[in-house]
Amino acid sequence: MMTLDEIYENIGQSLFNVISHENWDEAKLNIEFEGDGVVGYNGHYTANTIKENISVRHIPREIRHWIRELHSITTEKGHNKWNRAVFTLLRTGKFDMEFIWDQVLQDEIERLSNK
Repeated sequence: MMTLDEIYENIGQSLFNVISHENWDEAKLNIEFEGDGVVGYNGHYTANTIKENISVRHIPREIRHWIRELHSITTEKGHNKWNRAVFTLLRTGKFDMEFIWDQVLQDEIERLSNK
């Protein structure tokens, strides 16, 4: 099992590695955790005030595993319930992780799983 620091470092390094612009300012990875291990994500970065999409095909597939572990660690014992998250990486290497509970997303997941 990985530590939170290792997970954050791997996600940050993966984002850094797929940014094609030399003078970018900020990158964001938007994460959806849909339960049963299903993970979705997309991202973008900003360079000279222009927003560019990140090609998720170039992000290592292991990121799904890291996100599952992150979810497991951060929601342990029913704490910090989340199904969306935003990982923000600054060019300086600083990062922020925002965890979000989206009831509409949860209702849709439950509705679709009952079909």
